[in-house]
Amino acid sequence: MSPPERLNALIARVDQVARQSEGEYSVQWAGASSQAAIAELEQALGVRISGSFRDFIVKTGGGGLDSLSISTIPAHEPLGGLGTVHGDTLHYRTGWPASLPAHLVVIQRSEDDNEPFCLDTSRVQDGENPVVLFYHQSTGRVEPIAASFTAFLEDYLEPYWEDLPE
Repeated sequence: MSPPERLNALIARVDQVARQSEGEYSVQWAGASSQAAIAELEQALGVRISGSFRDFIVKTGGGGLDSLSISTIPAHEPLGGLGTVHGDTLHYRTGWPASLPAHLVVIQRSEDDNEPFCLDTSRVQDGENPVVLFYHQSTGRVEPIAASFTAFLEDYLEPYWEDLPE
């Protein structure tokens, strides 16, 4: 399966979880974004986003399962507050024991400010920015999580698939 096909299949499975969970899980997508919105965000943050995260944002805008919602890049307001890539990234760049380095972009944050999942925009391998975990409350350590955004989603959504029929 090609990378775009893997991503599309993953998005379809997230929608399937919501339909088959009898209300246990909800899914909310922000709505398709645009290359122009991503470019505006990139310019504001001084980064370049590559690979499957970019494709995911163009297709969905962000969002997903309520328990693992991905930060959004809205097509009409890419420079928003918390819940957006822009707002979430700025949130972690100051005011913590370890500030988020400029090359990391937050793609998923918990509401209780646990360590955020980020794209490492300083690296591109096979067209992908890797996903890392950033320890902002302590050492500032960066822990590799996945080689791509699609691989990250596959790993972290795995528990939701267990109860679904194939």
